[in-house]
Amino acid sequence: MAQERTAGTAPPIAAYGAVWLLTLASVLVVQLARVTEFSAAPFLVLLTLGTLLSAWASRFPLSENIRFALGVADGALAFLALMGQSYLNSFVGLGTDPTIETYLSLSFLWYLCLRSALMVSMSSLVFQSVPALALFGLVATYMLATQVLWLFVLMLLSMLFLMLASHRLEWGRPERLETGYALRTVFATGGLTGIVAFLLTPLMAHTAGQLISTMVVGMPFRPNLRSTLPSETMPELQVGAGAASLSKMEVMRVRLEGAAKPSYLRMESYNAYTGRGWNRGRVFYEAMFSPRAGVFSLARPYEPPPSQRVTATISLSNGWHRSLYVPGYPLEIAAPVRDLYYVRPIGAVVSPNALSAGERYTVTAYWPTEDPRLLRKTPPSPPHYPLALRLPIQLPQSVFRPKLAELARRLTQHQPTQYDKVMALVRYIEQNTAYNLNVEAYPPEIDVVEYFLFEAKQGYCVEFATALAVLCLHADIPARVVSGFILQERDPDTGEYIVREEHRHLWTEVFFDGIGWVAFDATRNAPVVNAGSDAMPQTDELTHQARRQWLQRVLDILIAAMVLAMLSLLVGPRLGIARRMPAHRAQRLYQQLVFALRLMGIAPPAVGQTPRAYLHHAVAHLRQRGSAAAPMLDALTPMLLEYFYAAPPHSAALEPEVARQTKQIQHQILQELGFARLILRLIDLGRQKVYGS
Repeated sequence: MAQERTAGTAPPIAAYGAVWLLTLASVLVVQLARVTEFSAAPFLVLLTLGTLLSAWASRFPLSENIRFALGVADGALAFLALMGQSYLNSFVGLGTDPTIETYLSLSFLWYLCLRSALMVSMSSLVFQSVPALALFGLVATYMLATQVLWLFVLMLLSMLFLMLASHRLEWGRPERLETGYALRTVFATGGLTGIVAFLLTPLMAHTAGQLISTMVVGMPFRPNLRSTLPSETMPELQVGAGAASLSKMEVMRVRLEGAAKPSYLRMESYNAYTGRGWNRGRVFYEAMFSPRAGVFSLARPYEPPPSQRVTATISLSNGWHRSLYVPGYPLEIAAPVRDLYYVRPIGAVVSPNALSAGERYTVTAYWPTEDPRLLRKTPPSPPHYPLALRLPIQLPQSVFRPKLAELARRLTQHQPTQYDKVMALVRYIEQNTAYNLNVEAYPPEIDVVEYFLFEAKQGYCVEFATALAVLCLHADIPARVVSGFILQERDPDTGEYIVREEHRHLWTEVFFDGIGWVAFDATRNAPVVNAGSDAMPQTDELTHQARRQWLQRVLDILIAAMVLAMLSLLVGPRLGIARRMPAHRAQRLYQQLVFALRLMGIAPPAVGQTPRAYLHHAVAHLRQRGSAAAPMLDALTPMLLEYFYAAPPHSAALEPEVARQTKQIQHQILQELGFARLILRLIDLGRQKVYGS
C-alpha cells in the first residue's frame, strides 16, 4: 500500500535552524572572498529577522493565492538582487566590485538574505540550498582557501539535514529520519547535477553569461574566447582578459636568509607566445635527487657564487599548492613530501601531493644577479636554451609583427649591450603606458601587445610583462614571462615577508649567457591610473589578523555543532544509542524471515496481522508456486511461535534450532531465485522502500 503524503504541515523549527546556518555560511564565504572588507552585521540581521518571520508565518494556513504571491515576490527579489545591487549596497555603505565574479557573488548573497522572509513551506526552505550551492561554485572559480572548504562542509551538512527533515515531513514519519533515502538522494542528485553542469557550463558561459554581464550588469565578462590568431587553441595564460581583482587573503609567510635579495617568488614560466597569450611550451619532468628523506636537490647540481645564494623558509597559510614557490632557481629543498620534480625548461618545482595550509618547506636557491655592471659584460645570448636539446627560444614566425619589430629595432639599434637594449624597451613601456587594474577586456581578434602599446596603452602586470618579453623577442633577445608573487610587505615584529593574494604578479625574464634568466619588471616606474579607487584600506595588521582568527573560531564551532548533530541523527540509531528498547532476538529472526519471503514476492505483514496468520499465508503462497521452501516454513512455524512466547530459559534452548532452520529457508529461497532475479527483486524492494508500493 502506497504511503500518503502529508500536506499543509509546517516545517520543523530545526529545518529553519539548518537554513539559517546554510545562509550564514554563504555570508561568511562572500566576506572571505571580497577584495574590500565589509561588515556582515546587516546581512545577519536581515537573515535572522527573515528566518524568524518565515518560521512564524509557516504556522498559519496559507491560501493558494498567497502562496502564488510569495512565488512572484521570490522572483522579484532575484531580479532586484541582480539589477539593483548598487541600490541595495547603498543602504549598508558597501561599494560595488568592478568585476563580474564578485558582483554576482554579492547578488547571490543579497538574494539569499532577502528571500529568507519567504520560506513558509518546506519546499521553499529546501530551495535556499540552490542559490547557496551556486554561490559556492562561483566563489571557488576565483578563490581557493581553507576557509572555503570548511564553509562548504558546513553547507553540505546543512543541506543534508534539510533533506532529512523534508523527507520525514513529506511522508509523515515523525518517529525516525529516512537516512538511507537522504544519502541516496544526495549522491544521485549530486552526480546528475555535476554531469549536467559539466555539459552545460560552457554553453551558459557564452550565452547567458555574456548577456548578464554586458547587457544587465554592464561589466566585462571574462570568457574563454577562441582566438582568431594563428594559435588554434586558447593560451594557458590569457593576456588582455579585462579587470583584475585580488583579495588581501594571506597565502604564505617567507623568511629569507643569505646574501642575495630576491624580489619575487617564482612559480613557473611561459615560453611560447601565441598572439593572445602564452603557453608553457615543451616541458620535461626531472625527478629531483633525494639523498635522505624529505631533502631534494637537482640531479645536475650547480654551485653559484655565495653572493647569489638565498635560503627561504616558506610557511603556507591558505590553499593547496602543488607548485613550490622558489626565490629564483632551486639548489636544495627540504619539504614534507615523498617526491619532487623539476620541470624543464620553465623552472618550476612540482610535488605529486599538494602541500596544504600549516605546512612549511625550506629552499636554498640561486638568484641571478641584477647588477648592471655584470650584466653589461655578458655577450649576446644564443637563440636557444642551454640544454643538450638546443630548444629554440626565438619568436615564431606565425606571431611576428612588423610594427613591433620596427619599434624594437628603433629602440635598441644604438644600445651597446644586451642589458642596455632591454632597459631601453623597459623605459619605453614605462613612459608610454599606464598601470590600471580596471582596464577593459581587449578585443579577441587582435595581437594583445600591439593593442596594449598602440591602442589601449593601459593594463596591469600581465600586459606589461608580455609587452616587454615580446619586444625582446622581436629584437632577437631571449625572453619569457614568469608567474609568482612579489615580496613587498614585511612583518615589523618577525621580519618575515607576508605574501597575500593581491601580491600575485607576472614579470619578464631575459636570458644572459653565463648568468641565467634575470628578472625585469616594466611596471615599477609606470604611472598608475585610478590609484585612489583601487587602493586597499590600510587597516591595522593586528586587527586584521585578530578578526580572521575570530572568524575561524566561529566557523570551527558551527561546523563542530553541525557534525555532532548529524552524527546523532545518522549514526545514533544505527548503533542503538537512540533506541528506547533493544530489539529482541526473536524479532530479528522474524524480520530476516519476512525479508526473505518478500524476495519471493510475498507482501509484508499487514497492520494488525499476527505472525501465525502471516506465516500460514506465506506457506500457502509458496505451495502455489511449487517452492521447496513451503514445507520447510510449515515445519518452522510451530517452533517459531513457541520461541516467541516461551519463557526465557526455554526460548534460549529453542533459539539455535530456529536460527538454523531460518538460514535453511533463506538459502533455499536464494537458490530458487537465482542471481538475476535476486538483483531485480532487491531493486524493486528498494524502490518500494523509497516511493511506496
